Amino acid sequence: MPENVKDSDISAAPQKREQKLRFLNELSTKLQSSLEADDFYQEIVNAIQSRFNYYCVHIWHVTENNNTQLRAQAGAYMSHLKIGYTLNAGQGITGEVVRTKKSYLSNDVRKDAHYTNLSLPIVTLSQLCVPILHDGDKVIATLNIESEQQDAFDEDDIVTLEAVAAQVDVAITNRKLFNEVKSFNKKLQAAVEEKTLELRRAHERILEQQRMLQKENKALKTLVNHDNKQMEIIGKSQAVLNILSMVDKIAPTMATDLIQGESGTGKELIARRLHFKSDRENKPYVTVNCGALQESLLESELFGHEKGAFTGAVAQKMGLCETADGGSLFLDEIGEMSLGIQAKLLRFLQEGEFYRIGGKRPIKVNARVVSATNRDLEAEVKAGRFREDLFYRLNTITLRMPPLRKRKEDIPILVDSFIKNSRFGGSAQQIKRIDPRVHEALANYDWPGNIRELQNTIERLKILAENQEIKLDDLPFSIRMPKMKVESGSDFTVGMPLDDVEKNHILQTLAYNHGNKTKTAQSLGITIKTLYNKLHRYGILKPEGEEVVPGLTTTRSGVDAEAQEMMKEVT
Repeated sequence: MPENVKDSDISAAPQKREQKLRFLNELSTKLQSSLEADDFYQEIVNAIQSRFNYYCVHIWHVTENNNTQLRAQAGAYMSHLKIGYTLNAGQGITGEVVRTKKSYLSNDVRKDAHYTNLSLPIVTLSQLCVPILHDGDKVIATLNIESEQQDAFDEDDIVTLEAVAAQVDVAITNRKLFNEVKSFNKKLQAAVEEKTLELRRAHERILEQQRMLQKENKALKTLVNHDNKQMEIIGKSQAVLNILSMVDKIAPTMATDLIQGESGTGKELIARRLHFKSDRENKPYVTVNCGALQESLLESELFGHEKGAFTGAVAQKMGLCETADGGSLFLDEIGEMSLGIQAKLLRFLQEGEFYRIGGKRPIKVNARVVSATNRDLEAEVKAGRFREDLFYRLNTITLRMPPLRKRKEDIPILVDSFIKNSRFGGSAQQIKRIDPRVHEALANYDWPGNIRELQNTIERLKILAENQEIKLDDLPFSIRMPKMKVESGSDFTVGMPLDDVEKNHILQTLAYNHGNKTKTAQSLGITIKTLYNKLHRYGILKPEGEEVVPGLTTTRSGVDAEAQEMMKEVT
């Protein structure tokens, strides 16, 4: 039994005990519902006061230095004490309870040495104070009730108030755990929101970077395209002038153009000129080599694909048709395109829209389409390898590039350009002289590889030439010794007389050696005397010494010294 409790025979009325039990049940429910209340202690005090209407009810919180601080109150003290009022350690009955960790009942405080009225005009005669213990041994607060009557409380009140204190301790523990969980949830929610915001911002940055990269890509392409403006078609032949005139006439239009011609004739240069001579010159110029990619890759390159459209499609990809929006799309080697892609290309040309692979939404673009091929598309259409409707859609205007053999007057200009331009063959050395016989040999060659073959030949000569001079012997044998045609323009045929065969062979060898009869005789394996006899015999050399070989008009004074000596023997 707590100190100062008289050994009196206490017999509480049954209704009073029932009331207290009902109160404990109600208080338990009240405490669980008040865990989130900011004034948790005040809720407890209000619940006690509403049921018992004590003279005054207090809850004092124990601080770290064992002082007690008023946290909630109801009754007589409310006009005199403010929440937060502090009692020093050990002061009053409250201090004694904190020290002893036991309940304390005083039914006549006038005779109690521990009681203090705090010099307040409050008439208190009885006081009951119980500790609120945490983990059974630590006082975290006290629960006080006071009465203006003497002998107001009995042992039932102690039991009831201690039960209340125990419930308060559980509620305080639950409240602490609840607040920790609530605080953790708030922190977790804040962290999730922060990370979500960071991810959203990162996603926005990625999208912005993608937009910037696309702009940068277009800008770089524009810069490259401006650099490539310098790659103009070189030549002054009538064939070149005619096609350039046609290009300049149709460039400002939206016509779909088909460029045909052998490999190496400069079809891509024509396509570039069509773009840069139009009002789209500052827009993208996109090139696709249709013969370099298989069907599935070509479709993805042209039209793009959606994420997950096929294995390996880990992200959405923009197609080159979409990249060329506002500019020009050059389809090189279009004759190599499969029939499946031709059908999709036809829809794009007709409708100006396409679907990405795996896409559900049509994408409209405004791009001028220029195509090129070295194949005869009309023959391909007849053979069923090229769609007829696509052929007619592509060749609104057809441009045919002449081969180099039909514009040989441009060869010296081309050679000079390749020699002077460091892009062709590098700048290892500067060529200062070209043997005139080199120009003659280049002009006599048919150039099946056209300008590309000529360019590669000049690059090779620039690298291998010695003493900054290109000589005849530097030329590849296939160019120095081409399959030339003789006077009649006919090659060797079965049934040709032996004299004609010999005459043609002598004529070819003499032309190859540029009229040098000494070298010709050595190449044929005969003496110079025999050579001159045959030249007279076939009417190639007139009696007075003037040659009648086509393309060779030298006089006797132009023949080397050895030939002059041998001529004496002949005459």
